[in-house]
Amino acid sequence: MPKKTPAQTFAAIFARWTSGSTPEERAAGERAADQWLKRRGKTRIDIPAELAQAIADDAAAQPPPPPSDPRDAAPAEPVNPHYVVLDLIRQRVELYLVFDSPHEYVAYTLWAAYTHVYEFYQHAPRLVLTSPTSGCGKSRGLRVLDRLVARPKMSDNFTTATLYDSANDRHTLLVDETDNLDLETDGALRAIFNSGYEKGGMFPRGIGKQRREYKTFVPLALASIGVLTPPGSLHGPLMRRSIIILMRKHRKQRRRFITGDTPDLDALYTHLVSLWAPGVLLNSDPELPNELLRADPSIADNWRPLISVADACSLAWGALARDAAIFFARSGRHEDPVATLLRDIHTVFDGRRIDRITIKMLLAALHDMDGGYWAEFCGVKQKRQPHKLTETELRAMLRPLGIITKSVWPQKGRPDDHSGKGYYRSDFEAIWREYGIGEGGWRNRQTGKCHSLMVGRRRAKRLICRVAGFCTLSGVPAGRRAALGRR
Repeated sequence: MPKKTPAQTFAAIFARWTSGSTPEERAAGERAADQWLKRRGKTRIDIPAELAQAIADDAAAQPPPPPSDPRDAAPAEPVNPHYVVLDLIRQRVELYLVFDSPHEYVAYTLWAAYTHVYEFYQHAPRLVLTSPTSGCGKSRGLRVLDRLVARPKMSDNFTTATLYDSANDRHTLLVDETDNLDLETDGALRAIFNSGYEKGGMFPRGIGKQRREYKTFVPLALASIGVLTPPGSLHGPLMRRSIIILMRKHRKQRRRFITGDTPDLDALYTHLVSLWAPGVLLNSDPELPNELLRADPSIADNWRPLISVADACSLAWGALARDAAIFFARSGRHEDPVATLLRDIHTVFDGRRIDRITIKMLLAALHDMDGGYWAEFCGVKQKRQPHKLTETELRAMLRPLGIITKSVWPQKGRPDDHSGKGYYRSDFEAIWREYGIGEGGWRNRQTGKCHSLMVGRRRAKRLICRVAGFCTLSGVPAGRRAALGRR
């Protein structure tokens, strides 16, 4: 550490005088300041000049900031004029990585370009690469991003302190092996990931007697095993703020990624930094699809910057971005267990075309759903061992929403019917609207009421009589009426 100049020494004494934590410390600082000035033949009138000199000495002592990437100084190479830069990025990405859906290539490509202009927007959506097992290409996905994004900082062992510094220096954070981070108990680490989602995110920290504010609003990409499989590795708030790409094992041959030997990606990076980012015209509030506006608000916040980047490149990319946004909104990858439960209960009511159900029947239907989420449930906080969703857990998840069990008659009191505790469809409809879950259902188009398919024999006979009576009045032949009656 370089030796302090006299002016810097006086500035430290002056700070004790004006900012000491106790009256005694401030008084001691004042005496020390007067003695320092007297030794140099100066008076208090010279204090402003000494402080100004200390500021200049501080600035001179700082080493020049190194370039965040040696490629920043390289001249931009021309790219194919028949393609927009997003087309070229996607082509390169498809050479290195395998995703299940073309929409995932679109999201990955847009996010890489977005990091070069992220400060224009209000939100910084997180990108999560996940897989059920290892060996699916997540780390390679981060390494490709490391050659494309702005000011990359990649590590598989970030500490809270290094994250503070890297975020404050406006690096794009690429965090590998996130499942090995102790996000469950390390609240500070989790808070950095969450606070950097919105512009203005910062953390005040004390360094000795100095107080410093660390800015945390930066792009963040994570690679983690088991985000979408029990018991999960990310908390609900971070899930909702993320665009989650699911990767699986594959046998397709892809180009080998060799660190330091990626001239194709480096050329695209230089083009993004030197030509695209300085000249692109962006709209911070692009038009969003109606389905996105009806979804969770965080989904719209996640996709607004990416759709803006797509619109700035071409109409075709704008359409691709909106289709991808709808795909991810429908996927439900971002949802917490309560939102997933509401959506699946809606599926049960619509699939069975009923307006009421007992809690035991509902549990059985949830356990049998595709994907086995409720048959291997790990609790709302994803901390328990996989087990079938229990009646107590179901009640506890719905009770905070104002949905409680009632006595229901599944067959509306008909012979052989038995009452039990359960729910009515009407109990959920207001919550479904709040969560943007579609109305759907089997409804009478004239009355708008939802009906049960559990129709008793007596009601069936009454319906047949009504049909036969209608046929008599409308002039339907008697033979046809008899056939209808037999049905």
